[in-house]
Amino acid sequence: MTQKRYDQLINSQRGFVTATMRDVILPALLGKETDGILYWIGKDLAREYPVASIDDLVLLTHQLGFGSLQLIKDSPLQHTFKLSGPEVTERLAIDKEKTSFTLEAGFIAQELEFQLGTITEAEVESIKHKEVRIFAQNDPQKLSDQEETEIASFIKLKRPQDQHK
Repeated sequence: MTQKRYDQLINSQRGFVTATMRDVILPALLGKETDGILYWIGKDLAREYPVASIDDLVLLTHQLGFGSLQLIKDSPLQHTFKLSGPEVTERLAIDKEKTSFTLEAGFIAQELEFQLGTITEAEVESIKHKEVRIFAQNDPQKLSDQEETEIASFIKLKRPQDQHK
């Protein structure tokens, strides 16, 4: 690790341990397969925290420290999200070329799959200086009872106004 990288991670808004795990250890362990494996880890993470709405997805994404999520385009079959905020800016400043956001794409895909009841895939559409665009596409066919579906019991999120109760 270089001094510059250490200085960036030690001052991370995500915390040194979290930033090191995400941006140093996981890529070192996963190597060339980092993007693919992180996508499926994101889907698994969504299975742990299924939410019932886009508003809840936005809040949960923030609570998980992924950044600020915003739905910028929405149609029955396609959804485009913008992920931004200090967490994203910080990660891109460390190493834009190697920074992966496929975990977030997998997470969004699985959450939408639960909410819409359709097969959904997502991919990182673009990475800019301070934001990441994630494009999600869902299959127009609702899943039939014969197909394997996951039943999700949606969680109830704590909202900032609930923190003092």
